[in-house]
Amino acid sequence: KKIKYLLIILILISIGVVIAWKYVNKPNPDLGNKKVEMTFSFSEIMNKTNGDTASLNNLIGKLVAVNGTVKKVTTDSIYTRVELGDSASMSSIICDIDCRHQHDCVMLKEGQDISIKGKISAYTIDTELGLGNTIQMNFCSLNK
Repeated sequence: KKIKYLLIILILISIGVVIAWKYVNKPNPDLGNKKVEMTFSFSEIMNKTNGDTASLNNLIGKLVAVNGTVKKVTTDSIYTRVELGDSASMSSIICDIDCRHQHDCVMLKEGQDISIKGKISAYTIDTELGLGNTIQMNFCSLNK
């Protein structure tokens, strides 16, 4: 009788471990083919950091598209990061490109106008140092 209970407990633990493993290791969804909820120009969304942070807070976690100029592209074997901005301000939008869409960003050059989509994950407002405000986006891809 003890062996029967022990076997049932082991089976339940095994099922729990499998469920936990699947939950922890679930893949991130590919947002490259999803429709964006809103589209902004670089200046429109950066103006929200200057005074309308309540609506910017509502955008966190939303899939948005931003039209802007490439300020900088950083690439290595693991990731690609595209920074949108303009020469008139220190503010920028930093877009971490989804690894499934890195090949689309190979030809990007500084000064090029693009539309990029991704989820807004965070923002920082610089009130003291004059380094500019920053919006962070992840799971990004080019908006086609």
